[in-house]
Amino acid sequence: MNIQYIYGKQYDSNIFIIIGKKTTVIDTGTGLYHEEIIKKLKDIIDPTDISQIILTHEHYDHTGGVKKLFDSTEGKAEIIAHAFASSKIEKGESFFAKLLGGEMPKMHVDLKLNGTEILQIGDEMVQVFSTPGHTPGCICLYNKEQKTLFSGDTVFANGSFGRYDLPGGNLTELKQSIRFLHTLDIESLYPGHESVVEKDANKHIALSLQQIESLRF
Repeated sequence: MNIQYIYGKQYDSNIFIIIGKKTTVIDTGTGLYHEEIIKKLKDIIDPTDISQIILTHEHYDHTGGVKKLFDSTEGKAEIIAHAFASSKIEKGESFFAKLLGGEMPKMHVDLKLNGTEILQIGDEMVQVFSTPGHTPGCICLYNKEQKTLFSGDTVFANGSFGRYDLPGGNLTELKQSIRFLHTLDIESLYPGHESVVEKDANKHIALSLQQIESLRF
């Protein structure tokens, strides 16, 4: 799997570009640094080659840039998100966006997921998993053969995990989601924030599970 990435700046999410027959972008950041991101993106690919944009959940730091990126594809890219996240994205409402002085765009979602689908990204197939807890609309994408996980804000490197104290967050659901991810064989972890892990990612997820299991209501 040919994976390139642009690390998030300030509040922005990481952005992942998977190159191949179905070139895919996962998450878009806030859109506040769109010109900088597009410049970096063009060093990797022609934006009009992007077939689809997958949003791991509805939060502004992952979706705020979706309309600008979509426009950069000349309207060619398909927008994909979980059904719950889609309802938020299509309304274009975000309190967090207002706090940052940005604006959450209203964006039509072409494919609304339920967390059981298999999608092609680049040249490979990934399994979509619904992983609520950070928000009800969180998804992860997993390739079993290459042991690769795109985890959104469910788990991060070094035992960290997504917040559950924001609207829609749920500690019990997040624990269940991380317990499930711990059952997978994961070598490479591509999270929504912080560092990419390209070796022994299972250890990082095991630490995330250990940390969240220690929490009590």
